[in-house]
Amino acid sequence: MKLDRNITNPRRDKYALIKLRVATPRIIRDESGDVRVKAESIDFGDTEDSDFFVIRLKDKYAGPALTAYAVEAEQDDPEYAKEIFALADKAKNHPNRKMPD
Repeated sequence: MKLDRNITNPRRDKYALIKLRVATPRIIRDESGDVRVKAESIDFGDTEDSDFFVIRLKDKYAGPALTAYAVEAEQDDPEYAKEIFALADKAKNHPNRKMPD
């Protein structure tokens, strides 16, 4: 298994992010059910400054990854870490846990 970002040309991840904190994200569902999003709200992570890695909670490895993240975050912000630990527990007990595809 390889990351999509390592096998696509030009480099593309499997997911894009929709930034909801931009001034006007404008997510619109038209009469056919299609969803449209204003371009500046979409982040493809295709620059050094915007690079990201998405982990869905149903991913078999999400729980341990989030636990490690929370351990590191706990040093700086225990309240934030507590919320991440809760997500890690949710991931570890996710009813549809599976290998990433």
